[in-house]
Amino acid sequence: MVTQEIADKQAKCHKNVIEELVYEEIVRQLRHYPKNLAGYINKVEVATYALNRLPALYASSQNGQSQQIQIARKKYKDQVVSAVRRAIAAVERDPLRVSAPLVSELENHYDLSKTLLAELQILLQQRNLLDYPNQEVTLENAVAILQKAFKKMEWATTNQFPVPVPPPPPVPRPIQQAQHTQIDTEAERRREEIRNMGTLW
Repeated sequence: MVTQEIADKQAKCHKNVIEELVYEEIVRQLRHYPKNLAGYINKVEVATYALNRLPALYASSQNGQSQQIQIARKKYKDQVVSAVRRAIAAVERDPLRVSAPLVSELENHYDLSKTLLAELQILLQQRNLLDYPNQEVTLENAVAILQKAFKKMEWATTNQFPVPVPPPPPVPRPIQQAQHTQIDTEAERRREEIRNMGTLW
């Protein structure tokens, strides 16, 4: 069984050191080109063209990388220079070539994380859970911001007070039938007095 200490020291990735030399040579050679032309030359396409015509030298540790770079500079320097020169010439013939570029899985994850962080920031802003209105949520501070937000929500839940319910409006009491009868009788008496006054004239 591999212990955690041993696992931490095991290689996690590998690298082709020729790539580093190729990019160094691309930058060196493009310095001799006019700026307006050099700006149109796609360095990724140049590197791809050159690397397909060069041997690979892989390393999976810091020491291995240093050793492989030394070997590459001594053994493959001329090949790198020649491959990059031919690659620039090939790309230069069609610098505006349109193609669907490859997108690395790492770049996809980065774009997704940016989208999620932006949505999280909007959500926290809407609920007033940020320290200040325009606080930016990043990968570095997202955990701390969420911890504070959860504490605020927990405090609000445990310290909330019941909202008083207003009393219902009073219900008008119906007028009794006797009151109706009394009012009708009084009105009839007044009408009779008015008629009698008319006959006196």
